[in-house]
Amino acid sequence: MQKPKVKICGITTARDALLAEELGADYIGMIFARMSLRCVAIEKARAIISQLKTAKPVGVFVEQDYYKTLEIAQNLGLWGVQHYSYFPQKFDGFNYIYAVRMGGPPASAGAGSAPKDLSSLTADYLLLDSYDENQHGGTGKTFDWSQLAKLDTRRTFLAGGLGPLNICAAARISPYALDLSSSVEISPGIKDPNKLQQLFENLRDCDVTNPEKPAGS
Repeated sequence: MQKPKVKICGITTARDALLAEELGADYIGMIFARMSLRCVAIEKARAIISQLKTAKPVGVFVEQDYYKTLEIAQNLGLWGVQHYSYFPQKFDGFNYIYAVRMGGPPASAGAGSAPKDLSSLTADYLLLDSYDENQHGGTGKTFDWSQLAKLDTRRTFLAGGLGPLNICAAARISPYALDLSSSVEISPGIKDPNKLQQLFENLRDCDVTNPEKPAGS
């Protein structure tokens, strides 16, 4: 069984991006939501992206409309667009990751139950995150992972409260990718090198085929 890919989100510095990439991150997430403590300026994001060698850059959007999101994606040469709003049209040339906040009231933006079938959506991937009325992402909270049983996990990013201690359990669900942010930080937007290293060590040591065996044993 192949282990999930890893996205380290909330990156605001080239140092953190390059360390995450060196340790094994497949995706580097940068947030463009103005209300976020991890929001990064466009030019700073461009400088970070220019230094990446293997990891793919993903932009995280909340309040931007379709056209503004597409403009930023084109401007920066992103691999993917993660948005907490659903758009019926594709982001041509970019991977569209539709972010759903699980456990919130259905009327809230981007919140509600996950769709049963991704094939009916224009999104290329689904990202499942934990609902918090005050923020999008970076909540440090998990949700009921049993809801992934209804989905094609090969196209699903799992987020919400993931960290070094539960990364192995999350990997055994076999999502396409694991998305982490606040659990590997010193402060919002600043990653902790020791926590990042521990995260990737635990994932490397994890036996995803054996639910009884903890990482490192």
